[in-house]
Amino acid sequence: MIEIRRPLSEKNLGNRSSKDLQRPNSSNLQQKQNLQTMKSSIQLQKQNQNFYSKYFSSKDQKENIEIRSNVERNPSAKSKQTPQDYKKLQDKLLYLENKISSIKSHIDNSQRQSKNSIASKFFSQNTQNNQNSTSVQKSVQIDFTNRGQKELKEQKELREFASQQQNKLKSSTLVNNSNEYKSSIEGTIIKKPSLSTFVTQVKAPVSDNKNNFKNLKPDSAKAGSSIKTNFKRKNSQEKTVESSFLYYISSIIKGYMQPEITRPIELIREHLLQTMQASLFQKSVKIISNVEDKKINLPSTNKKTIVFDLDETLIHCNESIQVPGDVILPIKFPSGEIIEASINIRPYAQQVLQTLNKHFEIIVFTASHSCYANVVIDYLDPNKNVIAHRFFRDSCMQTEEGAYIKDLRVIGNRSLNEMVLVDNAAYSFCIQPLNGIPIINYYDNKMDQELLYLQNYLMSLRTVRDVRQYNSQNLKLNKFAQFTDPIELLQSLHKDYIP
Repeated sequence: MIEIRRPLSEKNLGNRSSKDLQRPNSSNLQQKQNLQTMKSSIQLQKQNQNFYSKYFSSKDQKENIEIRSNVERNPSAKSKQTPQDYKKLQDKLLYLENKISSIKSHIDNSQRQSKNSIASKFFSQNTQNNQNSTSVQKSVQIDFTNRGQKELKEQKELREFASQQQNKLKSSTLVNNSNEYKSSIEGTIIKKPSLSTFVTQVKAPVSDNKNNFKNLKPDSAKAGSSIKTNFKRKNSQEKTVESSFLYYISSIIKGYMQPEITRPIELIREHLLQTMQASLFQKSVKIISNVEDKKINLPSTNKKTIVFDLDETLIHCNESIQVPGDVILPIKFPSGEIIEASINIRPYAQQVLQTLNKHFEIIVFTASHSCYANVVIDYLDPNKNVIAHRFFRDSCMQTEEGAYIKDLRVIGNRSLNEMVLVDNAAYSFCIQPLNGIPIINYYDNKMDQELLYLQNYLMSLRTVRDVRQYNSQNLKLNKFAQFTDPIELLQSLHKDYIP
């Protein structure tokens, strides 16, 4: 007997259940999903192309390519740029920055929409398809992000090129943080060097801010009134002899006796208020530095030591190179960049230093950085035979408030009874107030004579045993904290110098 066999396909089908017949072929399903993935990716790429063509015309792209190609073909062209080229480049940079802001906004919106609408539109909700949807979304976002990053890179290159031209065609502003730029190098933010970082500078008070310390403002010191009517006389008869002169105090009294408030008079009155506030500051000051870590032993000397501050004491660094000064000095930063500084030299500064050097050891102690201060000190003492030693910001003590304090104990082998510190900021010597000698801030007053008055006062220190006792008997800074009214202070402590 002959056996008739069924075809293999029919046999298999006969053995399958109805449930198995409904199961689709896995390879066909995978192909279908791949086709859907390719279709969605192509559509999103077209949307991206339409977006970029919307925000960046062919003309813009052509100009960007021309700028880069010109720089690559002729690197020396950077140094030949004119101010007109620089202005065109700046305008182009501003135009492109506005566009890139729109790109960033569109990227954020697209990413939010793709999570909700794009995936649900092209893919099913089962587990395997959700994984495919996630991978497609990531690839689309990466593609879109790469395009945005490419444009950002182009903007960064143009911005760096414009910054290089700005440094060559324009003078740098010295103490102005608005000129800082930031560039990312290995994840680190680097700021353009500015003298505001390296110079300790006290700005001159403005006309509408004459009384910053309201708790010290006396009612009798209003503009237009004469201080003569406010001083109490021990006798009813006016003095017929001329009063003696005392450094700093006589200048302060003269400032308070002037009925017209000019800028120099305003600076004098303001300085007394600052000195009074510093006397209160010294009671609560908290130092976070260790003086032993900063102590430096100098060669021995048989002279008393005068320590001078630099900024607003001997010189003033103008806020911009555009402000005329007595001298323009090149300041080289640690980064290697050189910026020109406009410096005002206080009248008689070099003359007084040379005179005092014959009788005292002269030291400059500044809260500014050495890269700036050394250049200025070299100008004041070009032969380096007047100023014996130099101390900078790294030798200062720092308070919890961030102020730089000059502790004379960092000069390890000098006795405090033979050393004084001349500084326009009285808080600088708040640790040793009896070693401190204040001086009115200097900015640009060519009629200033405070250094001549100071020289006479310092010369009297040559023969005293303890400079602290001499300062206490004359300047009496240790008693300033007892007063909140400058008029009352002058009446009580220095009435003998009131004409």
